[in-house]
Amino acid sequence: MTLILFDRLHTALRLVVGCCFALLLAAVLLQVVSRLTLPNPPVWTEELSRFALMFCAGLGIGLALRSGELVGVDLLTMMLPKRGKAVIEVLSCLVMVGFGLLLLKPAWSFVDIGSLQTSPALQWNMFWVHMAVLIAPVALILAATERMLRVLHGLPAEPRWDAEQEVR
Repeated sequence: MTLILFDRLHTALRLVVGCCFALLLAAVLLQVVSRLTLPNPPVWTEELSRFALMFCAGLGIGLALRSGELVGVDLLTMMLPKRGKAVIEVLSCLVMVGFGLLLLKPAWSFVDIGSLQTSPALQWNMFWVHMAVLIAPVALILAATERMLRVLHGLPAEPRWDAEQEVR
């Protein structure tokens, strides 16, 4: 049941990251085209693209860990037996959860500071923009917890995605 909830959460996260990336692409495209064609291009496009990139990274870290695309060194673990790999994987996940928990307090402090600031071009309260810095460790904690649960249940650490599952 818990793994089904993680699947649904990550499906939603993939959609949100896709939307953030589309927004990033649109902002950069508008920025390039307007600088070449307009006498006074909009100044807010650079800010918007930076904010979208922050959310892509903050939300995407959990997705990258879940799919096995986060950078890792597995040279030694490849030589271990299956049980040894599982032990190393669980220990690695525990370290990631601990690291994520360590980051929560300073990340919240950073978000809180943002409530006192406004972005220069878009005039957005930076509390919401800085929220990407808090989302990153939360996404890491969730993805590492799911990965650990999968290994403890004897499942592959990275769930397999097939085309039919994506359509549904």
